[in-house]
Amino acid sequence: MSKKKIKQKKTKQKNSLITASFLDKKGKKINISKILTKDDCWFLKKANSWILTHKAIKKIANIAGISKNYEVEESKNIVPAYTNHQEHIVRVTIHCNAKNKNLEKKGGCVHSDEDFLIVTGEANNKNTPNNRGRGYLRKMAEKRAYDIAVLEHLELYSSVFSEEESIDFEQKKERATSLVPGSQEFERITTEINAILNTKTLADLKRVARKIKKGIKESKYTDKQINYLRELHKKEYGKKNKEF
Repeated sequence: MSKKKIKQKKTKQKNSLITASFLDKKGKKINISKILTKDDCWFLKKANSWILTHKAIKKIANIAGISKNYEVEESKNIVPAYTNHQEHIVRVTIHCNAKNKNLEKKGGCVHSDEDFLIVTGEANNKNTPNNRGRGYLRKMAEKRAYDIAVLEHLELYSSVFSEEESIDFEQKKERATSLVPGSQEFERITTEINAILNTKTLADLKRVARKIKKGIKESKYTDKQINYLRELHKKEYGKKNKEF
């Protein structure tokens, strides 16, 4: 009886990866499981999620038509120091070259109305193994932002995660909830929060996400606000996505 339960659980975990898919540069649907090898991913029980290596995400980005070149901007508000555990925050902007012929005059790509995406990446040595040095933390923040940007742009972020995030999931959870309800910073995004929570369908949620992405491009939000909205969006996406 117990063996049967274990077998069913493993099958469910495997299927969660098989159902994850994205559009390639020509707009063709591609299942992740068809292009990954055993060295590209693993299942992390602690997070109950599939984890992709940075190399695997770059492979997916290439198939999807996302440019290998991207921009990186250092945070102007946070300076790494002993008091903040050498916190590094960067903003990465990725660009997609998979043009949608129907949107050429307006911009956009086969994946989204926007052919770019800006994502914030963070890293510090509070929960990082072996208290790695500053250079490592800086690179981790950049790789994390790039990986999340690719997964979000391809609408995969609720299905799989990057290996850079798996290093400190608990720290990530702490950062995501660090925006205190009732604070001025929280009150400034109540319109966006209510918009996400009041969506009825996945299509509605995507429309709200596009507006928020536009606000991120215009530097409308702080890093904490972006993280809060991103985590809230991920939860609602998971509830409304019927594929897994």
